Amino acid sequence: MGAAVQSTAAATPVLGATYVPLTPTRILDTRSGTGLSGLFSSHVARTFGVTGRGGVPTNATAVTGNLTVTGQTSLGYLYIGPNAMNDPNSSTLNFPTGDDRANAVTVALGARGTLSVTYVAVPGATARVIFDVTGYFVPSSLGPATWTFDLYDERADRWQNPDFTACTAAATESMLNTITYAGSASGFVWQPNTTYDMQESILAFERAHMTMLTSSNGTDPHGWRNALNYYGWGSVSAGVYRDSAYSSFDAATKAVVSALATHHKPVGILARSGTHGQDITGYQVTGADPSTGSSNFTIVGVDLTDPYQAAGHRDTWVTLSDWRSGDSWIQFSPYLETDSPYQDPIDGQVGTSEWYGKWVIIDPVK
Repeated sequence: MGAAVQSTAAATPVLGATYVPLTPTRILDTRSGTGLSGLFSSHVARTFGVTGRGGVPTNATAVTGNLTVTGQTSLGYLYIGPNAMNDPNSSTLNFPTGDDRANAVTVALGARGTLSVTYVAVPGATARVIFDVTGYFVPSSLGPATWTFDLYDERADRWQNPDFTACTAAATESMLNTITYAGSASGFVWQPNTTYDMQESILAFERAHMTMLTSSNGTDPHGWRNALNYYGWGSVSAGVYRDSAYSSFDAATKAVVSALATHHKPVGILARSGTHGQDITGYQVTGADPSTGSSNFTIVGVDLTDPYQAAGHRDTWVTLSDWRSGDSWIQFSPYLETDSPYQDPIDGQVGTSEWYGKWVIIDPVK
């Protein structure tokens, strides 16, 4: 794009509002059709949506960001503001011809959560415009923002019936199907499948690649992780999914939400004291947006699917309280199985010592 000059000015506080920083996200790029497409013409205001994009909540009143001009055919300036103005009386970014320029801005949003930009130059001049959002303001009186996300697609479901030992195999089918329907994933080789034959194939693979005794009644996180990586990305060492153990319920549940928000893939959990596998496809939190990498959020609840059909949980909304201490089919309890005596060749861990007494999840890392 050429050598841009970017301001490093600090964000201006908005009176009576709370500022939340974001990882910079491009929500307008007329070169690629993001937000708006095509050229800006001189003295023609154009409007694009901001709230609901790039991590900006619907109750945001203002945003910070970087406004950039490129490909301008004449010197001039850009105006950005909450209202569309063909002839604005102030400038946000001034520039010559043929030089990419950028400037940091703090700007109020329009009534519908939008911003408008005007290119002011000689008649007939054109330019392309980019805007990266870097943060937002919400009224302090409204309390923290709420963030909701759910990947669930009913086409993905595979119930473990009639093999009631195959919970993680069925969950593997459902999780990989969910990834398929959610959109492309790098290196993904799985094709949607909900058949019993595939479930049993996955189950046999798990048993051949686990660190648990074959006579066990428990559920082996290593075998589940290996099946997801192998059937999803072609190798047990693909490293897309891992098994993770946490010493507290709070740490484990925040890790579930963070993995979902960051990688947009379902997360497996070891339920019923480690004897059963379930998957989490969605969440609702308040506070910071977990997709930004922040852990400053509070979980309201999650969306849970259980491969055991009789349990009756298919994208079931489970509050944090019930997830912590509800009935045995929705409670996320610590792993208490003791029959995993073998060392895992992937992470070098012995299952019993790695998981016992901890909350165990199968989470994506990329």
